[in-house]
Amino acid sequence: MTQDASFSLLGLLMALWIAAGVADWWCHRRTHIEATSGLAESAFHWALFLQMGAAVLAALLLRPTAALVAFLLAMWALHEVATWLELRRVAPVRTITPLEQMVHSFMEILPLAGVMLLCQPALTAWLQAPDSERTLDWRWLPRETLPPWPVLAGYAVAIAVCNGGLLAEESWRCWRTARVGRRR
Repeated sequence: MTQDASFSLLGLLMALWIAAGVADWWCHRRTHIEATSGLAESAFHWALFLQMGAAVLAALLLRPTAALVAFLLAMWALHEVATWLELRRVAPVRTITPLEQMVHSFMEILPLAGVMLLCQPALTAWLQAPDSERTLDWRWLPRETLPPWPVLAGYAVAIAVCNGGLLAEESWRCWRTARVGRRR
């Protein structure tokens, strides 16, 4: 698969993932997290967003070496653990609808699909190398060719507006509700 085709498929995964984040925000808004799990759940969402933001940035800027793959898989596993902790805390205090559960499924599997797509060329080359030349490269190396700057800027704007902006709105709702509740 060419690098352009790989970037196109990664772009599709990114668009689906961003859309899943928007759908998740909408589910949270519909179930009024500001009146149930509030700021604690919103803080979890920020932590999850930052974990995956670091992974996306690394995937876009670094070559798919063993070091990058290990980092991406570690960030995905950390994201899964944080999600599990969040759901343990949230499930007793608010309804998590079947739609929200399905949205979470997409938010969990799309990053893993991205890692597999990103690493497929490196894995294929490693498997085709003679046994004596099969070594894992644990270096952090910048990509020789980055996605075009308009594509990177588009990702940044889409993520900032569609995910970061909506998370900020959610946090604002939660903070405002918590503040009003303390005055009573």
